[in-house]
Amino acid sequence: MIDINNQYTLMKRKIDTEVVRHFFNDTLISEVDKLPIRIIPKDRVPSRCCIYKERALVRYRILSLLGVDLEKDDDELKPLSDYVKDVMEKDEPNLPLLTTIKSGCYGCPKDQYRVSDACRGCFARPCMANCPKNAIVFINGQAHIDEERCIRCGKCMEVCPFHAVVHIPVPCEEACPVGAIKKNEQGFVEVDHSKCIGCGKCVRSCPFGAIAERSELFKVLKMLKSGDKVVAMIAPAIEGQFPGSLAQIKAALKKAGFSDVFEVAKGAEVTSVREGEELVEKIKEKKGYMTTSCCSSYMDLIEKHLPFLKDRYSDAYSPMAYSAEICKKADSSVKTVFIGPCLSKRVEAAKYPEIIDGVITFAELAAIFMAKDIDVMKMEADDMGDTSSFEDCREYAVSGGVASCVLSRLGDSSSIRILPIDGLDKKTVRLMNTWQKKAPDADLVEVMCCQGGCIAGPGTIVKPQVALRLRAANKAAAAKKA
Repeated sequence: MIDINNQYTLMKRKIDTEVVRHFFNDTLISEVDKLPIRIIPKDRVPSRCCIYKERALVRYRILSLLGVDLEKDDDELKPLSDYVKDVMEKDEPNLPLLTTIKSGCYGCPKDQYRVSDACRGCFARPCMANCPKNAIVFINGQAHIDEERCIRCGKCMEVCPFHAVVHIPVPCEEACPVGAIKKNEQGFVEVDHSKCIGCGKCVRSCPFGAIAERSELFKVLKMLKSGDKVVAMIAPAIEGQFPGSLAQIKAALKKAGFSDVFEVAKGAEVTSVREGEELVEKIKEKKGYMTTSCCSSYMDLIEKHLPFLKDRYSDAYSPMAYSAEICKKADSSVKTVFIGPCLSKRVEAAKYPEIIDGVITFAELAAIFMAKDIDVMKMEADDMGDTSSFEDCREYAVSGGVASCVLSRLGDSSSIRILPIDGLDKKTVRLMNTWQKKAPDADLVEVMCCQGGCIAGPGTIVKPQVALRLRAANKAAAAKKA
């Protein structure tokens, strides 16, 4: 996974902000076709072969922001302004979730192991002795790998005393926990949507930005501009994403056009109570372990790859669903928009069209703030209301937080065994698959798709360690006031 601070994310943020700014200024249709040239001026030193390719890629970024499926609907002769007109006319979910930019996908060799010049041609030759396919040969006293025989097991790399064997992965393939990413015969990346769980790890890992989300930001922008009553349902992970307190973020959201702000931590309280009741019942009836139900990528993992777990995950709805339900019951006329760190929440939201009207990421919210020149730190804190009953549920944002909230709503929970799955990768998916034959030694299994929790999601804008520091500082400030 590449670091969140890089040239691609900075460029994407700039593109998103410019598009959103023009949208609110009513100049998007007239100006959108000029944006690639303005963002990549002729005097720019290109990172790729030429500025014309970079401009083309800016165009593709704008198309993905508009929700276009680039594999099916990319028409090079169609102006961006016409695509904008199209998106103004529709509101249906942009699924499948991901799309690929072929012209942005290049430079990655196939997954392989190579022997570097650090090889000393040692007498022990553990690489050759441990290779299960006799793929190691020595030429002029130095090891070489026969690609036709190599099965990429990595044993040669593990045993080399000089660390002379290096693994050269395809970043997106390596990051995907379920094998949904492959390169086709032409060398371009393809997403197998029948396997994809929407975790976004491929999006975050690609150094070329060749895999993109088909955004639904415009669906929300149109709500804000129309004057509808739009409630921002903010995920617990939002604290720490922007400088300032939750109360200042609430004020910033209202300035951006949202009529009200609802903490999804309150919905998480409902999830915690329901999961706690279910867990106690399962233990009482000796039905075995239960897994949590708040991570939508985990739900897709079960649906597509681990169906035997369907009777193991909690029947409780996710905090997002409970939050939307509460908002709609209070006022059926409001539009509900979930703002969080996930891409996969859009897949979940599509199952509840009657209560969830939109989903955007923290990165997309940042584009709205920048486009409207809203500085969270300069906002006067808004009233958060009485949050005492669900303050601990803000910890749903970090690994361990879900399980701790569930247990805190039980009586004596000291005997309940917890197993945290802190991040999904190929190894953890293989581990979970073994539960078909041997159940884990646990009563409650907490599954977080992103290592560290939701604060590390693909829609976040700061590093997890920065978010944790900001969250801790907010807690300390609140405690001092109390």
